[in-house]
Amino acid sequence: MKILVADDHPLFRDALELSVRQAWPDAEIGCIGSLLELPTAPASADGSPAMLFRYDLIVLDWRMPGAEGGNPIAVLRQAGVQGPVAVVTGAEDALTALEVLRCGAEAFLPKTTPRRILAQALRLVAEGGSFVPKCVALDLLHMTDLSLDIDEAEEADGAPLDGEGAPSSPLTDREQQVLSMLATGATNKEIGRHLSLQEVTVKLHTRRILRKLGARNRTDAVRRAQQAGLLSRSLNEASS
Repeated sequence: MKILVADDHPLFRDALELSVRQAWPDAEIGCIGSLLELPTAPASADGSPAMLFRYDLIVLDWRMPGAEGGNPIAVLRQAGVQGPVAVVTGAEDALTALEVLRCGAEAFLPKTTPRRILAQALRLVAEGGSFVPKCVALDLLHMTDLSLDIDEAEEADGAPLDGEGAPSSPLTDREQQVLSMLATGATNKEIGRHLSLQEVTVKLHTRRILRKLGARNRTDAVRRAQQAGLLSRSLNEASS
């Protein structure tokens, strides 16, 4: 059994290693605190790694040095590191879970997961299964329902919704960033590339912005945001 543990927080990395070692006493366990510590595999003619490093299980923190806000699983694969990935992260929200799973992880595990459940989930992943906590799975189902017609809803014509002025609830920092780019006319793909987000995540942020502002589409959302003074500083920064 060969296992890789990757987490940039030494105390939690040690705790993860202990949990893994208790589950697999005879396993060969490697630990790294940054993806920059991964071995450099020479590239073949087609650009793929010429050498592969295979693990039976990879336990990965999602926000790791060396990924720079991108996809840490892609960094692993580019380095030739192969094996099922269980992401253990400080985030507990469904948007992060969706990003993690779409990037190829077999499991999404918040760091608040009890040790007994964590060990069972890791064993499940090592045996070819997958795992997402029930509460996160329910949130993902709800988000999927909201996003089924998201492209059409963003551009749909119709009467404006009630609620001019301030949003029904405050925009998060990420929603504010997405809104600022919507005001420039950026596409979902452009916003995702600029903010290091998956395109579906951009769509979900956009959907939430529309709901909070009571807007029927992107243009209406920008108009309402301008009326509420939400874009003044962001637009000034974008034009400078």
